[in-house]
Amino acid sequence: MATVRQEHWLIFGNLFAALAAGALASWSTPMMLAVLYVDIWLLANPHIVATYTRIGSMSSRTLLRWALIVVAPVAVLAGLTVVALAYEAAGLFGLYFALQTFHVTRQSYGIARRHDRRPQVPFRNLPYLLIYLLPAWGYLHRGAQAPGSFLGYPIWLPPVPQELAFAAGITAIAGSLCWLACLGYTRRAQQADTSFDSFVLSHLVVSLIGYVLISDITVGWLVVNVWHNIQYLVFVYRQRQPGVATGITSGEASGAAAAGSKSLVEKLRPPATFFIACAICGALLYTAASRVGESLLWLGLPTILIAHFTLNFHHYLADGLIWKRRRAGRL
Repeated sequence: MATVRQEHWLIFGNLFAALAAGALASWSTPMMLAVLYVDIWLLANPHIVATYTRIGSMSSRTLLRWALIVVAPVAVLAGLTVVALAYEAAGLFGLYFALQTFHVTRQSYGIARRHDRRPQVPFRNLPYLLIYLLPAWGYLHRGAQAPGSFLGYPIWLPPVPQELAFAAGITAIAGSLCWLACLGYTRRAQQADTSFDSFVLSHLVVSLIGYVLISDITVGWLVVNVWHNIQYLVFVYRQRQPGVATGITSGEASGAAAAGSKSLVEKLRPPATFFIACAICGALLYTAASRVGESLLWLGLPTILIAHFTLNFHHYLADGLIWKRRRAGRL
């Protein structure tokens, strides 16, 4: 029961932090910049480093690890340079927004699968469909909205007819209402998995608010990004704990019980150490990318953007591979 309560605190605490960030960013332009800087330095940069810590632990997949470290960055850099030459900054930001939306969705899908301990229930795959459907509606909505700028830069999004975005919205709302009805049935039948349901609900709420209800594309993106970054940092930290991949044995269970008697400082020291290490390494990585981009501006390309997007897109690619593994059973 305590574990379920902790899961709910993490899920809805993260949701509250993301919505609070959006509320502050909507207040004024200086406040939006302040929230953006906090997101970049304390959440986004550590997020990237957290992915790289996972690459370092791939001892059994040496060839893939070296391909991600050596080959993938060069390929991503080359692709972004071609996009910059063809479409300039607007093309880079259009590509970023599309891939970021997909990346957030894939991360939520993967974490939802790890939360899922439901028995056989009606429309079992419906929540997984909704995890994709709400962001897809949001992306189509932004295309129909045709924003002129994003993060202060021009952005190109594919033109989408309003009717198509409206149809996607009707489908997403109908599917969500159907899932909520099924949720009521499973709760009455005592077949609900509250952690899984709460996580899916938080994803749907963030997607609806961040991609649809907030008219400013930058503020909406900020809500989704804060939620996404906190979610990933917590997830990676917890995956690094002993017993997560193999299941908790009786000895580990007794150790967990003993951990309950630890002081607050002792409990917070491991996550704080992990977060501070990721924040420091992330700041160094961000600064290095900025310096490299600034030194290459003579090429006549938005090299600062290319450098930072290379880090982002490389981490998208790595993140899509490092968590795929064969598992004997559900975690």
